[in-house]
Amino acid sequence: MKEKWRDIFKGPVVFYPPLFAAFPILFLYAYNISEASMSEVWLPLVISVAAALVLWVVLSLILRSPTKAGIATTIFLLFFFSYGRLYNVLEWAMFAPKHAYLLSSMLFIWGYCVYFISRAKRDFRIATKFLNITAVVFIAINLFNIGVHQVKLARLGDVAPEKSSEQTVASPAELSTLPDIYFIILDEYAHPDTMKEWYDYDNSDFINSLKNKGFFIAYESKSLSSDSPQVLAEVLNMEYLNDEPWSEPTYQKIADNKAADFLKAQGYQYIAFGNNFAEYTWEKYANDNVDLYLDYHGYNSSSMVTEFVYILWNTTMLQPFYGYVTGSQYEDSYRCQTLYMLEKLEALPELEGPKFIFAHFICPHTPYVFGPDGEYVAPANWYNYENKQFYRGQYIFISAEIEKVVDVLIKESKIPPIIILQSDHGQRPDHPGIVIGDTEWEKILNAMYLPGMDYDTLSDNISPVNTFRLIFNNYFGANYSLLEDNQ
Repeated sequence: MKEKWRDIFKGPVVFYPPLFAAFPILFLYAYNISEASMSEVWLPLVISVAAALVLWVVLSLILRSPTKAGIATTIFLLFFFSYGRLYNVLEWAMFAPKHAYLLSSMLFIWGYCVYFISRAKRDFRIATKFLNITAVVFIAINLFNIGVHQVKLARLGDVAPEKSSEQTVASPAELSTLPDIYFIILDEYAHPDTMKEWYDYDNSDFINSLKNKGFFIAYESKSLSSDSPQVLAEVLNMEYLNDEPWSEPTYQKIADNKAADFLKAQGYQYIAFGNNFAEYTWEKYANDNVDLYLDYHGYNSSSMVTEFVYILWNTTMLQPFYGYVTGSQYEDSYRCQTLYMLEKLEALPELEGPKFIFAHFICPHTPYVFGPDGEYVAPANWYNYENKQFYRGQYIFISAEIEKVVDVLIKESKIPPIIILQSDHGQRPDHPGIVIGDTEWEKILNAMYLPGMDYDTLSDNISPVNTFRLIFNNYFGANYSLLEDNQ
């Protein structure tokens, strides 16, 4: 028996199957390296490599040829990791196929491939050498890209962020008179005019309520970018930036920003909220800059709900089973973080000392998990762009909840707080099924509660990039010049 086993595994060395099993995972990580953490990669990487090795060994014994088994295993890996993309293409181009039919069809085709491979008279030595080299090259390219990124990241970390030259440390006596500052971003929150024209919804009650509470509404304020990271980095650093929106320099400028630096120098505590979008950014850059990081993950602890795992899982043959394994945990995490942030914001006035709070709500952005009264939305409609009731419903929900939060912040704060409500951009027309004007994303909500400020001196088209320049000049005696609005 031992001799037979040795005979089976004689021939050219076959090591490419586990490399091809690792390649899609490393490629996805390298492609999304700025938004993913290596801690999310290890488990699926080990499982994929181990499963490929087991499949190769089993097929080697069945086919009595490790070279043939390597070819068969590689074809399976190709089908396995391309399943989700094939499904999405078919869904977009023709129809949404049933998983039972598509999955069984691909397995049937693979079975036929294995059969023909087993009948082949060739020993596949040349193919094995070629695939060994190809697999090594693929892995090397991805490892090189990951390594280059890590080097850039290390160099970026060695460069100290530019600090404001207008910082002064406040005395203990002054701290008791400083207002809390709440910077609240509502992701993809459309302008009231957009809602009225394109969604048949009049949001004037919410806007009038803010005005009656003492807010200044900059009706003509616009966003200059539809990329959230760039918008956040520009507002928090009080300047227009030229960095790539989805890049390490931009993420660093969000987490370690000039507005927070200025306020910390005045004696403020910097409090940031965690969410799916910003989790990796804060982990990497904000440890030394943020005094309190409010993490929502207590609502769910499953490692299956990270965006990286979600995307990876749904590109494979495991896509039909994701819901059975995790339920709706991925989408529920958005719901949980929204509810968590609303709850914690209302409790912050009780915290002693001046505070700068940065809260980025991924709402009313997809997934659409809230109805207008906060009710659950059926999973089939989490990404339903065509039926406008789902965006509108989530929009109505977050508007009502933010209004409640504002009431609490104003009522419970010992010193009238500064509250900034802004959308990073309006709804974008680049989602399939959305019918909306091409430039509607530029129009945003920009509402500011600025106690004691003469609103007649404020411009109706003030750019968000001037938000903190205006606040620091008026409340802290800084001397920032205002940049050109809507540049």
